[in-house]
Amino acid sequence: MDVQKMRPLFAFIQTVVLALVIMGAASRAAGQAGTGETVIQKATEQFENSPLKITSLGQGLYVFSGDGGDVTKIVDDGSTLLIDSGLASRITELSDAIFKTTARPVTRLVNTHWHFDHTGGNTYLGSSGVTIIAQENVKKQLSSVQDVPFVGLRDGRYPSQALPGVTYSSSMTLHQGSQRLTLENYGSAHTDGDTVVYIAPANVAVVGDIFSNHYYPIIDLASGGSIDGLIHSVDRILPQTDAQTKIVPGHGLVATRADLQDYRDMLVQVRQSVKDLIAAGKTMDEVVAAAPTKDFDARWGSGYVTPEVFIKMVFSSMAGANSARR
Repeated sequence: MDVQKMRPLFAFIQTVVLALVIMGAASRAAGQAGTGETVIQKATEQFENSPLKITSLGQGLYVFSGDGGDVTKIVDDGSTLLIDSGLASRITELSDAIFKTTARPVTRLVNTHWHFDHTGGNTYLGSSGVTIIAQENVKKQLSSVQDVPFVGLRDGRYPSQALPGVTYSSSMTLHQGSQRLTLENYGSAHTDGDTVVYIAPANVAVVGDIFSNHYYPIIDLASGGSIDGLIHSVDRILPQTDAQTKIVPGHGLVATRADLQDYRDMLVQVRQSVKDLIAAGKTMDEVVAAAPTKDFDARWGSGYVTPEVFIKMVFSSMAGANSARR
C-alpha cells in the first residue's frame, strides 16, 4: 500500500467522519440533557483537551494516550497494527502521529471493546481498508443503539465501515512481525466483549478498560459488565504477567503488575463492603452515603468516574437492576 497515495483518500474520509462525529455528539448530548454534567461529559471534555502523548515500549511498540482510550501501535517492516482507535474527533491527529513515528500504513485494528473513546477512529480507518478485529459481542453492540446506565452514554449505531470484519469468541492469535498477539475474552468484565491482548516476546499486556491507571472503572451493566467479572478478568491477567510486564491500561499511564494487583485489591475490598451493606438491608442511596470507597478515593477517585457513581455501579451489579431499592 502506497501511504503517500492514501493521503487524498484520508482527507475525504476526514470530512465524512467529522459529520458522523457531530451526529454522534448530538446523540450523546440527547441522553444527557437536563441531568447536569455526566461521567461521559467530563470524560469527553478531558479527551478533547488533553495533549496527545507518545510512549515507546521498545521492539516497535508505541502507546498514544490523551485522545480517548490508550492506543497501542505495533510496527513491522511493512505495516502497522493498532489496538483501539481513540476518539473520532481526534482521529486525524492520531493518524498523523502514527504515520510520523514510523511511516508504515495501518492494515489491522483490534478493538478492546465497543465504547466510543476506543472505537472513535473505526470509521476513518475502516473506510481506508483497514481490517477491524474484535470479540464477537463488539460487532453486535456497535450495530445497535446502546445506553450505559449511570454515566450518560447513549451511542450507536455505527456505520458498516466501523464494524469488525473479523470476530472471535474466546481466543484468537495474530502475528505482527516478530510479535505474537494472543487475544483473550474472559467473559463479563467491563463489558461482555472485552479483549485482553498479550504481546510476546515484547512482554506487554493491553487490557482495555478492564483496568485504568489509576481511576475507578466504568462497569457497563447494559453490555454485560459486572464487578464479579472485572475481578475474575484481573485474576486471569495477573498470572500471565511478571514484574517486567508493561501493562497498557484503557486510560492513564503504562502500568506494572504491582499497579494491577493494587487495583484488584481495591475492587475486592469495595465489593465486600458493598456486599455487607446490601446484606444489612441498605438501599443504593444508603450504600452511597456509607462511603465504602473512602479508603481508596485519594488514589482512585480523581478521574471522571466519581466514587458515588462507582458505588452505584457496584451496587447494581451485585443487587441486580430489578431488585435495586432506592
